[in-house]
Amino acid sequence: MNGVFLSGGGARGAYEVGVLKTLLSEGPPVSIIGGTSVGAMNAILAATGQLDELTDVWNHLSTLKIWRPRLDVWNVHKWHSLTDTKGLKKRLKERVHWAKIAHSRMQLFISATNISLKKSETFSNADITYRHVLASSAIPILFPPVRIGKYWYVDGAFSLLRPLKPLLKAGADRIFTVFLSPRRPHLKDISNLFDLSDRVLEVILSSAIAEDRAQIENTNGEIERLRASNIDPALFQHKPYRPVELVSIYPSRDLGTVTSYLRFSGSRAKELIELGMSDCHQVLQRKGLV
Repeated sequence: MNGVFLSGGGARGAYEVGVLKTLLSEGPPVSIIGGTSVGAMNAILAATGQLDELTDVWNHLSTLKIWRPRLDVWNVHKWHSLTDTKGLKKRLKERVHWAKIAHSRMQLFISATNISLKKSETFSNADITYRHVLASSAIPILFPPVRIGKYWYVDGAFSLLRPLKPLLKAGADRIFTVFLSPRRPHLKDISNLFDLSDRVLEVILSSAIAEDRAQIENTNGEIERLRASNIDPALFQHKPYRPVELVSIYPSRDLGTVTSYLRFSGSRAKELIELGMSDCHQVLQRKGLV
């Protein structure tokens, strides 16, 4: 089975929409999809069959439709965040076909950080509501935490140690991982505070996936060594010990500085969607999966 994991990155998430458009139309059938932060929002709309609507939403976004700076400074002692995300909440409630999630042909997994219990939690089709998506994308301090039941939650990227594990447990034997920063590291000197913030966010959002990938590749190597020793493959075909193909999709160019996480615009989204479509097509061709 094929799975897809979508990472976080705020407004850069339009790139994932382009990847999904090409992957779901040209690539092998996808049965499992997971995501965190903006990746959770994109995963939801892919699972509900609203990919065309998702493209339209991104093409007509503006920053003020998603978040606004708080101006009630007289209440600053009661603030839980620097912004108000009522616009995002309204769009999630109105635009997503929530009833379709439970019956989707895709198994869906999104994560959020439970700051009450100090742990990461993963939610699947039967659990997910708009509040879970808001929670998964609630960048601490910037966006307000979300209460679900008796617990408080923030962005899932801040505690997710094994982002690919739910997809593996669900039976994925090929996983497409979509990143929102280029593969090559930044080698230039850090120029200012914003540059530093940008690099720190990239580490937080992508390091867990990289660690999970390394563990899977180690398992694949061990399986190959066992096969080379003529050990019966049936002995290690249990889910945690089967070979898994990993296919990475990276932006072919830098998607911008730290402000690109928070600056939503239709023209920018259209540009990123087209880039995601192009990059995904090239990866599928290179892997012989078109």
